[in-house]
Order: sequence, then C-alpha cells, then structure tokens
Amino acid sequence: MDPSIGRQMFERTVDPNEGHEGARGEIAPLPLNLVALIISFLDDPGDLSRTCRTCRVLYYMTLPQLYSSVSLHAYDYIKYSPVDGRPEGCGGGSPFTSGLNALATRNVTGYVKEFRVWGKWKEHDLEECSKLGRVPDGSMMLNSLIRAVVDRMPVLEHFSWELDTKMLPTVWQGLAQKKSLLSLTVRFPDKRIPRPMAVVPPIPSLRSIKITNIDPLCYPDDISLLLLGSKMLSDLKLHWSPRMRRAREPSVILHSYFGKVQAAGYRLPCKSVSVQNVYTHNKSDFTSFFDPNTMKELTFFNSHEGADDDPGASFIDDSWKLQPPSVLPNLKMVRGDSVSRTHCNLLGQMTGIERYYCVTGREPKIRFNGTNTSTKNGTPSTLSSTCSEDSSSLVPTPEITPSESDSATALLGKFYLDNICKNHGTTLSHLLLRPEWRLTSEELARLVRSCPNLEQLGIGISVELATSKMLHLMIPFLSRLFAIRILDPADDHAFTDRMNEKGDEWQEQKIGDETWESQYNNMKWVGLGDLIYEISGAELIEEAGEGHQAKYRRVVKRRPYEAVKDIEIWSMDRLEI
Repeated sequence: MDPSIGRQMFERTVDPNEGHEGARGEIAPLPLNLVALIISFLDDPGDLSRTCRTCRVLYYMTLPQLYSSVSLHAYDYIKYSPVDGRPEGCGGGSPFTSGLNALATRNVTGYVKEFRVWGKWKEHDLEECSKLGRVPDGSMMLNSLIRAVVDRMPVLEHFSWELDTKMLPTVWQGLAQKKSLLSLTVRFPDKRIPRPMAVVPPIPSLRSIKITNIDPLCYPDDISLLLLGSKMLSDLKLHWSPRMRRAREPSVILHSYFGKVQAAGYRLPCKSVSVQNVYTHNKSDFTSFFDPNTMKELTFFNSHEGADDDPGASFIDDSWKLQPPSVLPNLKMVRGDSVSRTHCNLLGQMTGIERYYCVTGREPKIRFNGTNTSTKNGTPSTLSSTCSEDSSSLVPTPEITPSESDSATALLGKFYLDNICKNHGTTLSHLLLRPEWRLTSEELARLVRSCPNLEQLGIGISVELATSKMLHLMIPFLSRLFAIRILDPADDHAFTDRMNEKGDEWQEQKIGDETWESQYNNMKWVGLGDLIYEISGAELIEEAGEGHQAKYRRVVKRRPYEAVKDIEIWSMDRLEI
C-alpha cells in the first residue's frame, strides 16, 4: 500500500481554534492493524457498504469482508420500496439479477467464501416446456450464470442452493471442481416438474452435506458417488419430502444412496448424522453405513415408528424394529421426536450420553370416519386426498382418542426416566423431555440426584408442584444449572395459564426472592411455559437493621424468545435438522 495513503488517512490535523494562529492539535495516527480489527467486528452488510464508501483506504480494507458472504434472495413478484413506493431495481434488473451481474462482471468474486441463493424463481412457459421436455430458458440461463459465477470463486467454502427451481447438472459439475468447498446445502423444489437427472460427482473436500426436500419420484438425482467420494465428511443431513409419508408411498430406497458406500466396504466417517421424513423399508442396519467410532451426534425426525405415530404407517415403520440400530459406543448427543419401547431399550443399552433432546413439535391428533387430521410437521394430511381419489376405497382408520395415546406416552416416560438416570446420569449436561411426562416431586428428586452435571433442563411437571418448591428441590444438587424450562403440552396449557394469572411483575419478584442466594449464581434463564425470564445480579431491597439481616433480590426481567434462541433447550426443540 502506498504510504502516502496512510498519511493522508491517519495523520490528520485539527484546529480547535479555527482562525487563531498557534492553536493546533494533532490526532495520533491509528495503525492499520487496529483499523482492520475494528472492521472485523462489523457484520451488517449496510455498515460494511457505508464503510467502503468512506475513503480509499477503508474501501480496500473493508471490501474483502463485505463480499466474504454473499446471499441473494429471489422473489417471484416485484417489490416496492416502503420509503418512496418505487419498484426495487427500477431502471435495471431485480436486486437478485443485479447481484449476479455484479459477481459475474466485477473483480470481487475472489473474496467470496460463502455463497447462497434462495427464494422463489419465476419460470415462464413452464407448461409448454414441460410438454416438450425442455428446461425453460430463464432457468437454464440462471444455472449457467451461477455456474460462471462459481467458477470465478477460488476460495469458495460454503455453497447453498435454496431456490424453488432444481439445480441442474452444470452447477454440480462446477462445484465438483472447487477444491476449497467445505459445506454444501441443496434444496429440491416442492413442485413436481420434469428436470434433467444429475449423477452428482464426488467433491472430496466436503466436510458437511445438507440435502433437503428429497423426492426420488420427482428428482431422482444420484448422490451415491458424492457420499462415497466425500472422504472427510463429518456432518450429513438428509431431509426427504413429507409427501411420501403422507401418501404412504415407500419410494425411498436407502441402497440407492448408500449402495456404493456399502459395496466399497467403506463407512462414512461422520460425526453428526441427521435424518428427517424417511419412509422406507429398512432392509439393513442404517448405522452400518457409518463408522461407529466417529459417530457422536444422531438426529431422527418423523422417520420411524413411535408410540404416538399414525398406525397407517406401521407396515413400513415396523421394518425398523427387525433391524434395530447398533449401539454406537461414542455417541454423545441424541435428538428425536419419536418415543417407543424400542427406542427406550436402545437408550438403556448405551452409556455416556451428554445431550438428550426429546422434541415434541407435534399437534394433537384426532381421528374420525377414516380421516386422519394429523398436523405433524405443520402439514395437515388426509387419507382421502393423498392415497386415493376414490373415497369409497378407504379402509376406516381405527378410532384412537387422544387420551389413550397420551396415557401410553406418559407410561413410556417412566421407562425413559429410569434408563436416563441409570445409564447417563453422571455424563448428562443437557436434557429435554416431553411435556406430557409431568414429573412428580419424587421423580424430580430422583432426576436431580442422578444427574448432578446438568446445565440445561427442560421438563414437564405436575401443576401442583409450585415453582419455588421446584427450584428448592433442584438447585442444591444442580450447581451447574444454567437454564431451566418448564414445558406445557400442546393441548394443555394449565401450567402456563396458572403462571399468567399471577402477572409478570409478581413472577419477577417471586423468582428474584427465591434465587438471591449464592447457590443460584449460575442460574440465568427460567422458562415457565411460554414465559421466559432472565436472572441477573442481586440488588439490595432492604438494609440490615436491628434484629434482621439485609434482604436481597435477583433482578429478573421477562424476555422474548429471541433472547434464548441460541440456548439449546429452546433452539433444539423444533423439527428442523
């Protein structure tokens, strides 16, 4: 860098008494490494962009950070400015295409480490092109342009395609040439439109793969070579479209994804595996595709039989009982939404789990007249609309009342609690149980005595168990507890209603009075149903006097969900991998 630029930028002089001679003050030059450090704390694109426009020095110093992460959002409609009402991109193209144009024509792609395209892409002449077996010109040009842009990114590490149009083979081929690529996220579209099939080439440098909304009848892309060639893969997330389970369509064949891995006698060295919405016959042990010594985290959502699952899926889900997963010796985290005696027994065979999240994420199910109104995963489903167009061909679903399902699930909770306390108590740091498993004071006392290292805890308790009594039972045994969350079932908000009756001010004062002692120093967050409270330092409310000691109270304030979105017992309690 030209030293004169640094002098012009940082060796400025100021005159506090303008117009008076001899009164001059100087600002000490600021070293460029300190300027770079300050810039590194900027994360808002608007702030970075304004900093670039300040001067030439800051332009060159800020530009790499501004373009290190590029996210382009496509809309299928024209957006208007809320300030002046003008359409975005007036006088040119849409912000999405203008961003692609800048990447394709300007010399900034050498800074891009993370590239994401997402949103809705509007396709024209779709019906006509589908009949003729053609890809619409707009979509073809989009893929070609993104391929050209990716080819200009020598340090690209993370690529994410989350548009509602399929990524074509030309982009896959471009990604296969990126030796710096570490993370890949691809989402298949929801709409079923014919597109060219891709045999995905291997990308040896990949550490993380996330593929969502897989639908083999719509988009049968072959990712088996990608899995086989990813020798350094540590994180694998596979999410299938929920359509197959809703329609009772077992079109997923695990061998088509892992067959080449199995035939090569190779096991994927993944540390974390997440699977969602898989509906298939289990013909072999799923965990046999992975190295059992490296597996540390396992997530299964809506993928096999559970006590409160729809019996209509049992013909497929029961095959998982015949091939239960092998015991993974180094497993540290388990996250899932299904509970069953099979899962409970497997939990009893393992030891050393550190984080266990039993996610609910389900609405109560009511079945009547052959119709299943389940809203699992937030998507209503009916047998008449998914399996057959002729409602007369339906076989009536046995009527199962919510109380029967809840009682079976509650009974399982006792077995789960027993295995958790016996096998994982000494190592467990995070525990999230189902809200239907309302623990009594005796069960709560056993849990806290068996799990002394808990840092985060989410449980359901009986309505009669008061908050103050609950904390007095737990805190003497849980010195590391950082966050506690009391859960309410989706169909029963008795606990939350009781807390709301008291009001926030009463709750803040009550929690503050109960937690002022030193044994509560680590406690920072308390969740009471949907209510979230933050506990901070103690304050003096009454000075010591004759015959009584000084009184203190913790400062407690109610907070929104955004304040705890990064704390695991909240962030992990959702059906997202």
